[in-house]
Amino acid sequence: MTENFPYSLQSPKHTSDRYYRDIARFADRWLAYSRQTVAALITDFRAFRQSEGWVDRSFEACALELLALGVLLREHGRQAANLPGWSAWLLSKLVIFQGQWPGAEQVIKTIRGLITAAVNDTAAQQGVFTGEHGANPEDCLLSEPAEAVARLIRWLRAHDELAQAERFTAWQEYLATIDTMQARRVIRQSLSLADDFARESEPVLGRYTTGVESYRAQAACRGCFRYDIELLTRTRLEYHLGLLGTEVLNRVYRDRFEATAQKLVIVPLCLRTPPEGQDCQAEQTALGARCRSCNAVCRVNQLTRLGQKHGFLVCCIPDDELGKVCLASGQAGRGDLGVVGISCALTNWSAGWAAERLGLAAQGLLLDYPGCRQHWHPQGVPTDTNLRQLQALLGRSMPLAAYE
Repeated sequence: MTENFPYSLQSPKHTSDRYYRDIARFADRWLAYSRQTVAALITDFRAFRQSEGWVDRSFEACALELLALGVLLREHGRQAANLPGWSAWLLSKLVIFQGQWPGAEQVIKTIRGLITAAVNDTAAQQGVFTGEHGANPEDCLLSEPAEAVARLIRWLRAHDELAQAERFTAWQEYLATIDTMQARRVIRQSLSLADDFARESEPVLGRYTTGVESYRAQAACRGCFRYDIELLTRTRLEYHLGLLGTEVLNRVYRDRFEATAQKLVIVPLCLRTPPEGQDCQAEQTALGARCRSCNAVCRVNQLTRLGQKHGFLVCCIPDDELGKVCLASGQAGRGDLGVVGISCALTNWSAGWAAERLGLAAQGLLLDYPGCRQHWHPQGVPTDTNLRQLQALLGRSMPLAAYE
């Protein structure tokens, strides 16, 4: 799969078991390293949160935020600094309108794509992406640390990364309360954490992301007017962040998830395999599409049958509609509902942040490779996920041999 898709967790034997062993060990090492390097900073940040009356977050949760901030500043700080104010405002409004007016979704996405293409074309002509003009990017980040984070937040909102933008707002406010020298040290530590992560993740996680560079090049050529071009051209380091992020957040949310009485598994549309020559026969419900068993080899059908035997629900929801469905169905804020969300490496980890914002106790499970027509593949191909890992997340003892 790696030659066709940006990442694949599967081995030549078509299983992702090795990946889950690798990421667990890597996360152990990374968390131990972060305790050695940024413990004092995280302690100070957590004290700031408490002084503001905000709910405390664990060391692991805050360390992941600091790493994500450093990675995104490294990868997109220059773009964020050069995003015109008018386009940031308009793109952010269009993201809001897209959620409010589902009937106009495709038109709004087209407009977003045109604006993004125009902005990127202008930036390319000015040498923004290549660094041909302007100051050293790190100097720009360090000159006004709180403003650099504010610009990143604005860029994230313009590209519909609302959960990430909201998460970094607390860091922006924290930077604004300390003096400039201290704020610069925070940004340096964040960037250093990102650099160390880039170096250490490559030999472990790089084997699963060998297709990223070729995929980025293809996406840039065929999709310059796409609304999701920023997603499709994310860097290899951002994929590694996504892989680590899902593992760390599963640990952060684990106790709360295990305490829930009811479990819901949310699967993406690309996990379906409709009967040949027919459309998927799933029934639409308040919680999303429910499988009607139209194809025995469909992964969603198999998961649904497992759920019927072992006491969990399975619903099929597009990856960008979790919040809307949960709110409409009354699930948001329910303390007795645990959700396992299945999605691709770039979206799964921040979906955990979105679920927390909705009051849902969540666990994340990765697609072994991305293949949806909406984003990743021109025709769309059925994807897959690891049923053993799902079993581990749900804490259920399930016979899997018949489904593999």
